Amino acid sequence: MSASNQYSIIALDKFIQATRDAGYKGITSALAELIDNALEAGARRVDIDITRSSDGEVTVAVTDNGCGMSPSVLRLALQFGGSTRFNSRSGTGRYGMGLPNSSLSQARRVDVFTWRTKKTIWRSYLDVDEIARGAMTSVPAPKRWSRAALMNARRSKSGTVVVWSKCDRIEYKSERRFFAAIRRTIGRLFRKHLWTGKRIYLCSELVRPYDPLFTREGENISGASAFGPTLRYELSVQDNGTKKKRSIIEVDFVELPIEKWHSFSNQDKRSLGISKKAGVSIVRSGREIDYGWFFMGKKRKENYDDWWRCEVSFDPVLDELFGVTNTKQGIRPTETLLSILSPDIERVAHELNGRVRRRYLAVKEGLDRSPGELKASSKDHLLEPPAQNGKDKLSLSMYENVPVHTNGKKSPIPGLSYRIEHRRMDENSFFIPRLGLRELVVQLNEDHPFYECVYVPYVRSSEPVAKTLYKYLELVILAAARAECRVSPTDSQSLVKTMREEWSKTLAAFLE
Repeated sequence: MSASNQYSIIALDKFIQATRDAGYKGITSALAELIDNALEAGARRVDIDITRSSDGEVTVAVTDNGCGMSPSVLRLALQFGGSTRFNSRSGTGRYGMGLPNSSLSQARRVDVFTWRTKKTIWRSYLDVDEIARGAMTSVPAPKRWSRAALMNARRSKSGTVVVWSKCDRIEYKSERRFFAAIRRTIGRLFRKHLWTGKRIYLCSELVRPYDPLFTREGENISGASAFGPTLRYELSVQDNGTKKKRSIIEVDFVELPIEKWHSFSNQDKRSLGISKKAGVSIVRSGREIDYGWFFMGKKRKENYDDWWRCEVSFDPVLDELFGVTNTKQGIRPTETLLSILSPDIERVAHELNGRVRRRYLAVKEGLDRSPGELKASSKDHLLEPPAQNGKDKLSLSMYENVPVHTNGKKSPIPGLSYRIEHRRMDENSFFIPRLGLRELVVQLNEDHPFYECVYVPYVRSSEPVAKTLYKYLELVILAAARAECRVSPTDSQSLVKTMREEWSKTLAAFLE
């Protein structure tokens, strides 16, 4: 071995193995790099196809209708650090590491096919095994490829197809969960591009935008409202160390509709991205690159903070201030940036936290109950009081503070107040009534099939007909619970409970 090879700056066989662990969190983060490249190349459509053979081998193909590449640019794109836009701040790319780094983090081979006219397709590749054994020391010169042999090449005038094969880092058991997670994450990362009309497909299914701020409809529910005006910070920074350039950071806050969504079950709040998701969306050049508890100063995250969100947007010229990683998966804000943003963001965060507390208190005091709960509460005084403590009448304390008319007679007994709770229960029953002195609490079992199949769709729907049916569905449940409470302990209360459980099991069997 010559001295020049022995002391090469890069030991290719070891470098190619080490670089595969260069910080990509998973397949979605790696795919995001390819989508970035496609959109920067002017693509209006990106297709992601993931297939698995009978022996479990996974292949990924990403096709776009962008401008395509010439043979020399293709060869450069497959270089680590190769880029026609190195350190550019005009788009999403910057270091020229995205294509080879992201691809080989998931697969042992990447093939790239590209065309600028329909007549000529160029192809080159990288192969980890060939590099490791010394058979590949440079990016192979691109060769012509038959369009007929490239099934992924659509009828676009120009475009690129990136194919990952020998995917030894991609594993999944449930296709439904695997694809749902990818679709939702891509919809969130590229939501602003999708809102402008760009289209991304995963296995032929259109990816819908997912808004973590809940302001616009998409894969998510919507209903959040803006809190205060957009905060704008104008900064002057060095562009590539030469020219000074002005750039603006924008910060937006939103409040989630507590009064409408507080009644969702804990499971629904988690699945919808409400609970445990408090934080700030960091958006660089229209693409989310991080999400977390940023710029909050000394404020700690609390459960109340689930009910508001924040978004910080900036241009790539501010990458150094934000500490953007080369994989565009995170930020490490500098002290300078923290001193600029944290005072205002922390102040607004405290204010929003206080507003959430006050609004929650109002909800807790019953100022905003569901239509079914309100209707039942308003009509309960027409019914005979349920049995309590073995008696057929309610305790006399229920009659205290009853309003008195001017003629000296008391008004009708106000009756019970109704409340529906949602929780997971190790129970066969769909619902369980809990009777207090002045309130009937009906606990709905989230694990019962009727809850997910029938009840939840009505709760989530915004259609007028569905809202009406939701109200009457609640009244049916509350009436059944109220009727059960009419049975005194001395009567056949155990029989009623057994009847409820058997009805619930039968209903579950019918719905399976």
